[in-house]
Amino acid sequence: MLQLKCTQKVQRELGLKLEDTTDARKESSLLGSWYVNLFLVNRRKTFIFMSEKTLLSFIIFGVKKSNVQKMPEVFLRGLDQVLTLEGFSISEVNRVFKGYESPELTKTDSRSLLGNMNDLTCLYKQFILSEGGLNTCNLNGIISQVNRTPQRNLDWLKSIEVVRNVLQECARTTT
Repeated sequence: MLQLKCTQKVQRELGLKLEDTTDARKESSLLGSWYVNLFLVNRRKTFIFMSEKTLLSFIIFGVKKSNVQKMPEVFLRGLDQVLTLEGFSISEVNRVFKGYESPELTKTDSRSLLGNMNDLTCLYKQFILSEGGLNTCNLNGIISQVNRTPQRNLDWLKSIEVVRNVLQECARTTT
């Protein structure tokens, strides 16, 4: 199951009501649940997605209220693109996607992870603005750079390293 844990800001933006969300549960997929928040950069609404297990993150801008039903699909396309750009094989990407068949929108349930996501949001804003904004920046390069930033909550490992370790461990246990 794919859990997208939406902040109150995202819930308001997408017009989600209490009955549209479910209670967060323990996630068993490789990268866990994903936190979703919304921020503005160059006056454009930008969604940030962050894995709760690995802190791997990426952003997507231009998502509109009318796409609320497509949020899981938009997320999966973005995740596929990030993993492909990072050099993961098709079988590794498929391994990550296993368990993400049935999407659910839930509320956030960890202040610590919200803090991590806020820090990542600041990094994204800083990198985007330092490259002249969304129209001129290398967004793929910025996403890659953010995922190579050491994270205190990961014992100073980089998010991309943790994802690689998780996939290597999964490959060892399934063979």
